[in-house]
Amino acid sequence: MCKQYHALFHSDTVQTFAHFPIDVQKMNIDFLSGAAHKFHGPKGIGFLYMRKQNKVQPFIHGGGQERGFRAGTENVYGIVGMAAAAKKAYANLEIDRAYILELKNYFITKLKENFPDIDFNGNIDERSLFTVLNVSFPPNDKSALLLFMLDMDGICCSGGSACGSGASAGSHVINALHKDENRVSIRFSFSKHNTKEEVDYVIEKLRKIFVG
Repeated sequence: MCKQYHALFHSDTVQTFAHFPIDVQKMNIDFLSGAAHKFHGPKGIGFLYMRKQNKVQPFIHGGGQERGFRAGTENVYGIVGMAAAAKKAYANLEIDRAYILELKNYFITKLKENFPDIDFNGNIDERSLFTVLNVSFPPNDKSALLLFMLDMDGICCSGGSACGSGASAGSHVINALHKDENRVSIRFSFSKHNTKEEVDYVIEKLRKIFVG
Protein backbone atom coordinates (compact mmCIF):
# COMPACT_ATOMS: atom_id res chain seq x y z
CA MET A 1 0.00 0.00 0.00
CA CYS A 2 2.87 2.38 0.81
CA LYS A 3 4.45 1.70 -2.57
CA GLN A 4 1.11 2.19 -4.30
CA TYR A 5 0.77 5.69 -2.85
CA HIS A 6 4.51 6.52 -2.87
CA ALA A 7 4.66 6.67 0.92
CA LEU A 8 7.56 5.70 3.16
CA PHE A 9 7.04 2.83 5.60
CA HIS A 10 8.38 3.25 9.14
CA SER A 11 8.03 0.36 11.57
CA ASP A 12 8.30 0.93 15.33
CA THR A 13 9.87 -2.35 16.48
CA VAL A 14 10.74 -1.30 20.04
CA GLN A 15 8.64 -4.17 21.44
CA THR A 16 9.40 -6.73 18.73
CA PHE A 17 13.06 -6.31 17.73
CA ALA A 18 15.13 -9.24 19.07
CA HIS A 19 11.88 -11.09 19.84
CA PHE A 20 10.85 -11.85 16.26
CA PRO A 21 12.88 -12.34 13.08
CA ILE A 22 12.79 -9.19 10.95
CA ASP A 23 13.83 -8.98 7.31
CA VAL A 24 13.76 -5.34 6.17
CA GLN A 25 14.12 -6.36 2.52
CA LYS A 26 11.24 -8.83 2.41
CA MET A 27 9.05 -6.52 4.47
CA ASN A 28 9.91 -3.49 2.30
CA ILE A 29 10.71 -1.39 5.37
CA ASP A 30 12.09 2.11 4.76
CA PHE A 31 12.68 3.06 8.39
CA LEU A 32 12.84 0.89 11.51
CA SER A 33 13.47 1.94 15.10
CA GLY A 34 14.41 -0.02 18.21
CA ALA A 35 15.56 0.43 21.81
CA ALA A 36 18.32 -1.57 23.53
CA HIS A 37 16.69 -1.89 26.95
CA LYS A 38 13.89 -3.99 25.43
CA PHE A 39 16.36 -6.81 24.70
CA HIS A 40 18.56 -6.52 27.81
CA GLY A 41 20.93 -3.93 26.38
CA PRO A 42 21.91 -0.69 28.15
CA LYS A 43 19.28 1.98 28.77
CA GLY A 44 19.51 5.27 26.93
CA ILE A 45 20.50 3.92 23.53
CA GLY A 46 18.46 3.04 20.47
CA PHE A 47 18.81 2.86 16.73
CA LEU A 48 17.16 3.85 13.49
CA TYR A 49 17.50 1.77 10.34
CA MET A 50 17.16 3.88 7.20
CA ARG A 51 17.15 2.54 3.67
CA LYS A 52 20.05 4.06 1.74
CA GLN A 53 18.02 5.87 -0.88
CA ASN A 54 15.93 7.65 1.77
CA LYS A 55 17.05 11.12 2.78
CA VAL A 56 15.97 12.96 5.92
CA GLN A 57 16.81 16.35 7.35
CA PRO A 58 18.93 16.37 10.53
CA PHE A 59 17.01 17.07 13.74
CA ILE A 60 20.16 18.24 15.54
CA HIS A 61 22.59 20.29 13.46
CA GLY A 62 26.27 20.98 14.14
CA GLY A 63 28.93 18.30 13.89
CA GLY A 64 29.26 15.60 11.28
CA GLN A 65 28.49 12.67 13.56
CA GLU A 66 26.13 9.94 12.38
CA ARG A 67 26.98 10.84 8.76
CA GLY A 68 25.56 14.29 9.29
CA PHE A 69 22.12 13.08 10.38
CA ARG A 70 22.55 13.84 14.08
CA ALA A 71 25.18 16.09 15.60
CA GLY A 72 26.61 15.20 19.01
CA THR A 73 29.12 12.79 20.49
CA GLU A 74 27.99 9.20 20.10
CA ASN A 75 27.31 7.04 23.14
CA VAL A 76 30.00 4.51 22.18
CA TYR A 77 29.56 2.30 25.24
CA GLY A 78 25.83 2.19 24.68
CA ILE A 79 26.21 1.40 20.98
CA VAL A 80 28.63 -1.45 21.66
CA GLY A 81 26.41 -2.80 24.45
CA MET A 82 23.33 -2.63 22.24
CA ALA A 83 25.08 -4.49 19.40
CA ALA A 84 26.28 -7.21 21.79
CA ALA A 85 22.80 -7.58 23.31
CA ALA A 86 21.15 -7.82 19.88
CA LYS A 87 23.65 -10.42 18.70
CA LYS A 88 23.06 -12.51 21.82
CA ALA A 89 19.29 -12.14 21.61
CA TYR A 90 19.06 -13.30 18.00
CA ALA A 91 21.47 -16.17 18.61
CA ASN A 92 19.07 -17.58 21.24
CA LEU A 93 15.82 -16.31 19.75
CA GLU A 94 13.85 -19.56 19.52
CA ILE A 95 15.13 -20.98 22.83
CA ASP A 96 14.27 -17.79 24.71
CA ARG A 97 10.90 -17.47 22.98
CA ALA A 98 9.89 -21.02 23.94
CA TYR A 99 10.94 -20.48 27.57
CA ILE A 100 9.18 -17.11 27.93
CA LEU A 101 6.01 -18.38 26.24
CA GLU A 102 5.89 -21.37 28.59
CA LEU A 103 6.27 -18.99 31.54
CA LYS A 104 3.52 -16.71 30.27
CA ASN A 105 1.14 -19.63 29.70
CA TYR A 106 1.94 -20.93 33.20
CA PHE A 107 0.96 -17.53 34.61
CA ILE A 108 -2.28 -17.52 32.58
CA THR A 109 -3.16 -20.99 33.88
CA LYS A 110 -2.47 -20.00 37.49
CA LEU A 111 -4.55 -16.83 37.14
CA LYS A 112 -7.51 -18.81 35.78
CA GLU A 113 -7.20 -21.39 38.58
CA ASN A 114 -7.12 -18.81 41.36
CA PHE A 115 -9.38 -16.02 40.12
CA PRO A 116 -12.69 -17.19 38.56
CA ASP A 117 -13.60 -13.72 37.26
CA ILE A 118 -10.23 -13.02 35.65
CA ASP A 119 -10.15 -11.62 32.12
CA PHE A 120 -7.51 -10.61 29.60
CA ASN A 121 -7.22 -7.61 27.32
CA GLY A 122 -6.28 -8.59 23.79
CA ASN A 123 -5.26 -11.99 22.49
CA ILE A 124 -3.44 -14.43 24.74
CA ASP A 125 -2.69 -17.02 22.08
CA GLU A 126 0.12 -17.17 19.50
CA ARG A 127 -1.16 -13.94 17.90
CA SER A 128 -0.02 -11.91 20.91
CA LEU A 129 3.41 -10.60 21.88
CA PHE A 130 4.79 -13.40 24.04
CA THR A 131 6.64 -11.06 26.41
CA VAL A 132 3.56 -9.14 27.58
CA LEU A 133 0.24 -10.00 29.23
CA ASN A 134 -2.50 -7.49 30.08
CA VAL A 135 -4.74 -8.81 32.85
CA SER A 136 -8.16 -7.46 33.81
CA PHE A 137 -8.96 -7.99 37.50
CA PRO A 138 -12.46 -7.90 39.00
CA PRO A 139 -13.29 -4.88 41.17
CA ASN A 140 -12.96 -5.11 44.95
CA ASP A 141 -12.32 -2.73 47.85
CA LYS A 142 -8.54 -2.85 47.22
CA SER A 143 -8.62 -2.39 43.44
CA ALA A 144 -7.56 1.25 43.56
CA LEU A 145 -4.40 0.31 45.47
CA LEU A 146 -3.55 -2.82 43.45
CA LEU A 147 -0.50 -1.38 41.66
CA PHE A 148 0.77 0.22 44.87
CA MET A 149 0.41 -3.01 46.87
CA LEU A 150 2.18 -5.08 44.22
CA ASP A 151 4.97 -2.52 44.09
CA MET A 152 5.38 -2.73 47.88
CA ASP A 153 5.85 -6.49 47.47
CA GLY A 154 8.63 -5.96 44.93
CA ILE A 155 6.51 -6.82 41.89
CA CYS A 156 7.16 -4.56 38.90
CA CYS A 157 4.13 -4.11 36.66
CA SER A 158 2.20 -1.28 35.08
CA GLY A 159 -1.31 0.07 34.73
CA GLY A 160 -0.70 1.11 31.12
CA SER A 161 2.02 0.95 28.52
CA ALA A 162 5.67 1.11 29.53
CA CYS A 163 5.80 4.60 28.00
CA GLY A 164 3.08 5.81 30.36
CA SER A 165 3.88 3.81 33.50
CA GLY A 166 4.00 6.97 35.64
CA ALA A 167 0.66 8.29 34.46
CA SER A 168 -2.40 8.16 36.71
CA ALA A 169 -4.87 7.98 33.83
CA GLY A 170 -5.81 4.63 32.40
CA SER A 171 -4.61 3.42 29.02
CA HIS A 172 -6.57 4.95 26.14
CA VAL A 173 -6.14 1.62 24.31
CA ILE A 174 -7.81 -0.31 27.12
CA ASN A 175 -10.54 2.33 27.32
CA ALA A 176 -11.22 1.85 23.60
CA LEU A 177 -12.06 -1.80 24.27
CA HIS A 178 -15.12 -0.59 26.24
CA LYS A 179 -14.52 -2.97 29.12
CA ASP A 180 -16.05 -2.53 32.58
CA GLU A 181 -14.50 0.68 33.91
CA ASN A 182 -14.57 -0.72 37.45
CA ARG A 183 -12.14 -3.48 36.55
CA VAL A 184 -8.40 -2.89 36.95
CA SER A 185 -6.03 -3.69 34.11
CA ILE A 186 -2.41 -4.59 34.91
CA ARG A 187 0.36 -5.13 32.37
CA PHE A 188 2.85 -7.89 33.23
CA SER A 189 6.06 -8.41 31.26
CA PHE A 190 8.21 -11.53 30.98
CA SER A 191 11.82 -12.21 30.07
CA LYS A 192 14.26 -15.09 29.91
CA HIS A 193 15.45 -14.10 33.39
CA ASN A 194 12.09 -14.69 35.06
CA THR A 195 11.21 -17.99 36.76
CA LYS A 196 8.14 -20.03 37.69
CA GLU A 197 8.96 -19.34 41.33
CA GLU A 198 8.50 -15.64 40.64
CA VAL A 199 5.16 -16.33 38.96
CA ASP A 200 4.07 -18.32 42.03
CA TYR A 201 5.13 -15.39 44.22
CA VAL A 202 2.97 -12.98 42.18
CA ILE A 203 -0.02 -15.34 42.41
CA GLU A 204 0.48 -15.62 46.17
CA LYS A 205 0.47 -11.84 46.60
CA LEU A 206 -2.53 -11.41 44.32
CA ARG A 207 -4.45 -14.00 46.33
CA LYS A 208 -3.78 -12.05 49.54
CA ILE A 209 -5.20 -8.94 47.90
CA PHE A 210 -8.29 -10.49 46.29
CA VAL A 211 -8.98 -13.54 48.44
CA GLY A 212 -7.47 -12.59 51.78
